[in-house]
Amino acid sequence: MSLRVQITAIYGAILLVTMTVAASLGQSIAKKAVEQALRDRAVDVAYSILGDLDLPADLSRIDREAIGDKLSEAVPLHRGLRRADLVIGRGARSELVRIDLSSGGPELSYEDVSTPLQSSPASSVEREGEDRIAIVALPVVGPDRRPYANLRVEVDLSDAAHIARRERTVFVWVTSVSALVLALAFTGVLGRMLARPLRQLADSMARVESGSQDLAPIPGAARNDEIGVVARGLEAMLARLRGFNRELQDRIAAATADLAGKNRALGELNRQLVAARRDLDAKERLAALGQLSGTIAHELGNPLNAISGHVQLLARSPECPPAVREQLAIVEREAKRMNEIIRRFLDSARALTPAPEAVDLVTLVDEVLSLSVSAEARERIAVTREVAPEVARVHLDPALVRHVLVNFVANAVDAMEGPGRLAVRARVEGSRLAISVSDSGHGIGPEERKRIFEPFYSTKPRGKGSGLGLAICREIASALKGHIEVESAPGAGATFTLHVPLPPAAGKTGEAAWTRRSSG
Repeated sequence: MSLRVQITAIYGAILLVTMTVAASLGQSIAKKAVEQALRDRAVDVAYSILGDLDLPADLSRIDREAIGDKLSEAVPLHRGLRRADLVIGRGARSELVRIDLSSGGPELSYEDVSTPLQSSPASSVEREGEDRIAIVALPVVGPDRRPYANLRVEVDLSDAAHIARRERTVFVWVTSVSALVLALAFTGVLGRMLARPLRQLADSMARVESGSQDLAPIPGAARNDEIGVVARGLEAMLARLRGFNRELQDRIAAATADLAGKNRALGELNRQLVAARRDLDAKERLAALGQLSGTIAHELGNPLNAISGHVQLLARSPECPPAVREQLAIVEREAKRMNEIIRRFLDSARALTPAPEAVDLVTLVDEVLSLSVSAEARERIAVTREVAPEVARVHLDPALVRHVLVNFVANAVDAMEGPGRLAVRARVEGSRLAISVSDSGHGIGPEERKRIFEPFYSTKPRGKGSGLGLAICREIASALKGHIEVESAPGAGATFTLHVPLPPAAGKTGEAAWTRRSSG
């Protein structure tokens, strides 16, 4: 049940009770007023009848029949009279002349009574059955101020009850219609002043409860009554709620950003941990490889020395043709290089120690291409070499750099089974020397690129690679205080770049232009 219905019902009940009490009091007051008016009228009627009788001071000369005739003529002239009695004093006895109008017609009677005469007027109201009657008694006094007769009249008060009932009926109808009109008017005014603003407040609160906070100004906030106080309180509450929500959102955003930063940091730490674990595994494998390298170096040293000695003997033989002597010189030089490689790279019990010297980088790159690209590969692969003039001569360890470049070029050739392009470039990047080897082969996937520097991991078919080349290259780059970068995508080739620190003297010598050579 709505508040307006409840208030209207309470107002109607109060109005009904008030009207009922007012009607009862009004009926009682009206009834008493009518009765008093009828009693006053009865007194007036008694005096009027007494005047009509025109009684002489000496009633002994008038018989009662004559008085009865006068009374019969005077009484019917007055409406509402039920009875009229005239008591005439005759000494010890009194004569009663009565005219009775209650039986339908006037009825005159005479009696002898012993009722004493009253000396003063009197009036009263008495009940006779269900009727109420007014009784008025008037003394008739002589010249000596002594009463010699009494006139007593009875007036029917049923008209008063009838008037009271009629007034009550009219009052009930007037009260009912007035109550209905007032209830309707009160309902309209209540709806405009109370129910509608409360309904609007309830709707606003329902929208707030559903989660909406961007509300128009609360209805009724400009009012100066209790509804205005409630509306302004709701607006203030919503303002505080919006501020709290904004603060909460800002805190959530800050916490989310902080959490995202910590997650990124944690992810970076995880990646570093994985990389460190891989490095540790690689170092452990290289350490195991170093332990084996001592044995291999010892076992291969003597055969290589024997090969080198016999090659020298053949080269000094007078019967050796000059062309063969040149080839034998190459074999001797490579045998020495192999011995040096075995001594420096397979002995992992000792750390790699670079031995820098002035190097012609163009010659070094040409040697790498000559050793790593076979005649069969040169027929299908276009080879390009580009060396910037400022790095034509640099100070570095040629053996270590040669070993790295040989691995890069060999892997590039293996990655191109058909026609392709191979490019070796040397340039300056900041304070570092960058030597890159690019191919147009099948490329390296993201997952493979994460593991290519692990010892014994190889993407080549079984029997074509040991998985140690790039692992050793990374150790060499570390020994040179540099690093290796790989750029590759599946089907788009690969580029391996060795970055090493550039000595301060680099770039002051060299050719005036880039040295280029291409072969196909």
